[in-house]
Amino acid sequence: MNKVLLGLAIATAACTAGAETTCRMISTPGIDFGSYDTLSAVPTDSLTAIRVTCERDGGPQNVALTMALGPGVNGTSVQSRRMRQLGGRLDFLDYGLYREVTRSSAWGQTNSVDTVTQTLSIPNRATQSTIFTIYGRIRPLQDVSAGTYGDSVSITLTP
Repeated sequence: MNKVLLGLAIATAACTAGAETTCRMISTPGIDFGSYDTLSAVPTDSLTAIRVTCERDGGPQNVALTMALGPGVNGTSVQSRRMRQLGGRLDFLDYGLYREVTRSSAWGQTNSVDTVTQTLSIPNRATQSTIFTIYGRIRPLQDVSAGTYGDSVSITLTP
């Protein structure tokens, strides 16, 4: 079995939705897939939750926030993400990041195509939070060597 951990790096920590509303990511935990069994025919699933908080002082009450995820340092696209073995030999483990629990729609970086948008209703002079849940999956039966694998994925938050 292999231990795998995916790190999510922040591309932008704060964004401004109009001059009066500021949003920032409060928590950006990685995804810990735990141990990966190369002989199991069952995918290895995990998830993480990114908490975003917005503060409003004037301006529109409703703010649409869009979160985009890059392909990762080792991937070639959002459809082909890979974790690299840390230390040891050059080996890769394919994985995916998805927008829903069924893990059928990849989470990417093209607006209105594969990003996720949530609308917050923020009372004036108040703070409102929301959670973006990222669903991860390592497909089964990958022939990789034992070791620790990792990747870094950029997160972009825009109003």
